[in-house]
Amino acid sequence: MKDSRCKVFCLPVIIRPRLLSVILMVLALSLNTVVQGSFAQGADSTYRKGIEYASEGRFPEAADWFQDNLKNNKSDSTSLSSLIVIKDLNDGKITDVYAKSFFTGLNFLQNGNIDDGLKELQKAIEFNPGYPKPYNVIGVVYASVGDKSKAIDYFQKAIEINPQYSQACFNLAALYQSSAQPEDALKYYEKVISLDPNSFEAIINMAAIYALLGKYSEAIRYYQNAIGLDGNNPELYYNLALSYFMSDQFRKFKENLLKSQELYQEKGDRQGLEKVAVYMNKMKEIESKARHTK
Repeated sequence: MKDSRCKVFCLPVIIRPRLLSVILMVLALSLNTVVQGSFAQGADSTYRKGIEYASEGRFPEAADWFQDNLKNNKSDSTSLSSLIVIKDLNDGKITDVYAKSFFTGLNFLQNGNIDDGLKELQKAIEFNPGYPKPYNVIGVVYASVGDKSKAIDYFQKAIEINPQYSQACFNLAALYQSSAQPEDALKYYEKVISLDPNSFEAIINMAAIYALLGKYSEAIRYYQNAIGLDGNNPELYYNLALSYFMSDQFRKFKENLLKSQELYQEKGDRQGLEKVAVYMNKMKEIESKARHTK
């Protein structure tokens, strides 16, 4: 007998991997189904200037720009990753010719010139085929234009060179997730979490995949882990509530649904409250049936 709840439930909302534009995270792609458009203004324009300086070989000035950007946005992956490349240059892991070619490629990309950007990144690979970061960026480019096969090849090459390269692992997992290959996605998200147990994006994406697969106990575990990292996120409580609902754990379903409602109200999120209202009605139906069966 079919579970009639599925007509209403339709699975938890996936908190998808974000696909920022090709350069926005530079070495740390987070994929989604569409490429976002123009670059943000303000703090983000600082790293753009840093990339421009680095492409000209003005690495100390570029580093200053990236550091300035981090003062406004401590988690900016573009600036953090770019500073790692400059550090590798200073430590002698790469040459200035390599670094200049690499950042020239990024500068082309951030200005929308994909063909020349790819040429420069390929040139960087020729200078030093054992440095993994350009493979990851090229994977980002191919993913952004829909060439998933080439993107997978480049992400896998980056991971082959450095198995501890968590950003490339995340990117590959996100690409598999967007390609409806959940088992492959889970494999690489698990790798990311083994390298960084607090990787929020990997955790929530694993929760969403398990929910889509109908493995609600695993989904619940990962949503709970995510809440441990972001306890004021109403979407997490909402998705956790729905996972409990599909597991017939109605007390916990109610508890987390009410928590999501409270947080949506605090944020003034009308759309979120409308979603909750649908399940508040379901909850009332369940409670009414329970009273009548006593």
